[in-house]
Amino acid sequence: TKKGPPKKNPPPPATFFVVGNYISTSPDLVKRMVAEGHTVANHTNHHPDMSKISTKDAFAKELNDLEALYQQTTGQPMKKYYRPPQGKYSESNLKMANEMGYKTFFWIQDKQPTKEEAFKKLLGRVHPGAIILLHSTSSTNAAILDELLTKYEEMGYTFKSLDDLVSTPVM
Repeated sequence: TKKGPPKKNPPPPATFFVVGNYISTSPDLVKRMVAEGHTVANHTNHHPDMSKISTKDAFAKELNDLEALYQQTTGQPMKKYYRPPQGKYSESNLKMANEMGYKTFFWIQDKQPTKEEAFKKLLGRVHPGAIILLHSTSSTNAAILDELLTKYEEMGYTFKSLDDLVSTPVM
């Protein structure tokens, strides 16, 4: 029998933190994310500086309005994962998010590196349980993604969803 081309692994599950405008302008892409098994999570409806929002009603409105738009678009409830816009938050924000059932995620923010700098930095920071944040608007991220994921696999890493990460006990 003939051997066909080597089987390519399916893309790793990703979590896309989206805002309301993204869902409104790209509903088919959001539906595709869901259909392909990715998680779509909350980056707020309007992308405000959440650290300046001090009332629970205003805070909840940003997250709840996005949840409603997502459910209207996909027919599914949104996962309770939250990434504060610009990484700005207050202690009361974290408490409010927790009270709403959200797990909050942060990241290290750097200026746009070159392809070589990004590759070196991302390979050096990988470790079991690492969350790799790549922005969809970054040409550098697009340029290195396939090569980076291949290198991670060669290093013995596998890719899991945030669901897997938060359900794994921390040692």
